[in-house]
Amino acid sequence: MKLSRLRVSALAIALASAYTLPAIAAAKDGKEAERIKALETKLEKSLAVIEQLNQRLAELEKQPKATVAVAPAKPAKEPAVQPDPVAQARIETLEQGVRDLAAATASANKGTDTGVPLHGFLDIGHVHHNKSSDGLRSGSTLGVMDIYLTPQFGSNVRSLIELAFEYGEDGSLATDAERLQIGYAFSDDFVLWAGRFHTPYGYWNTAFHHGAQIQTAITRPRFIAFEDQGGILPAHTVGAWVTGRASTDLGRVNYDFYTGNGNRISEGVLDFNASGDDNRSPMLGFNVGLSLKAVPGLTLGLHGMRQTVAGENANGSAQGKARTQFLGGYGFWEGDSFELIGEYYRFNNRDFAIGGGKHRSWASYMQVGYSLANRLTGFVRVEKASLDGADPYFALQESGSSYRQASIGLRYDLDPRSAVKVQLDNNRDAANPLGTVNSLRAQYAIRF
Repeated sequence: MKLSRLRVSALAIALASAYTLPAIAAAKDGKEAERIKALETKLEKSLAVIEQLNQRLAELEKQPKATVAVAPAKPAKEPAVQPDPVAQARIETLEQGVRDLAAATASANKGTDTGVPLHGFLDIGHVHHNKSSDGLRSGSTLGVMDIYLTPQFGSNVRSLIELAFEYGEDGSLATDAERLQIGYAFSDDFVLWAGRFHTPYGYWNTAFHHGAQIQTAITRPRFIAFEDQGGILPAHTVGAWVTGRASTDLGRVNYDFYTGNGNRISEGVLDFNASGDDNRSPMLGFNVGLSLKAVPGLTLGLHGMRQTVAGENANGSAQGKARTQFLGGYGFWEGDSFELIGEYYRFNNRDFAIGGGKHRSWASYMQVGYSLANRLTGFVRVEKASLDGADPYFALQESGSSYRQASIGLRYDLDPRSAVKVQLDNNRDAANPLGTVNSLRAQYAIRF
């Protein structure tokens, strides 16, 4: 747009020089009076047209993302005037200069490396438990510093890199490449990804990543927490993932199909097997959701997954192997002043040990958020997991016990990029000798 205005202005100067200077020279001998008058008339009309174009271009510059066709102005017909050869030559020279300037600018911009945009999340907090043990420490906490990059390689090739820095319970700093995925968009409705990605089951795991600022509550539901934070499901997968959408009469269908390395339980925690599948039994899963036209903001879906997992418990005293599979549903409904999220998982696992059998378990949660005032949101969440203790898939995991928890809290947005939250949890874990534990949490989370 700026080059177009430059061209118009430059042509204005060229026309002024081309038509006025020869006319002055001709006026000295008194022989070109009529020709000068005709040229001046044409110049005035040309400058008026140029001014109209400049005004129209200025209006277009104020309209981002808009594409408007500008019809060329049509000056009134007038008697043809034979152009002066000198003036014509000057116009052509000036036009060539404008073209050269445009080419040089385009070349310079093409070779400019603007780097990769970097975004991130950071949170700090405080937690107080009414009971204490080795796994329940009260005090100030450093959360996660999450670095989020999306390098671009043209209109079809996509990539996503997420690096997280966080302190463990032993005080050591851990660095994780939470997501390393490269994709190719065959269209806006069909994208193929490969690498390490968030496993697309339910709603929460792909809607909310490691940046705490984007979710309403402080914590994730426990059973879908990240693997190193007590989750019993593979939050990450190394493999391939096809995702897309399609329009129907009922609404928009969103779909995910994925496969990857089956997990391993290592020292009581799920391991996503970044360097290859340890038992040559890949994970398979799907997620299909429908965003209803009849109820704006409401999405309902089905999801399922199957894999074979082997490993040992935290102290290495027990080992096992099981095929774990689940089928369930989820829903998300967001209105002007509320949000509602719920997920359900029904497990039907099989123990591969001699004399082993089938084990059935289930887990679910529901969270409601409501806008109480400007920037202030209240939320309530209930969650429960009923897990078969004889199932090796759950028995080998440190967090594989039945529990129920209720949470209530507030979130206040200081601005669109930062939030302060408080949350009160009441947790009853079947494997916790302390019984019911109440926890009060506070968090300050930002994004940049």
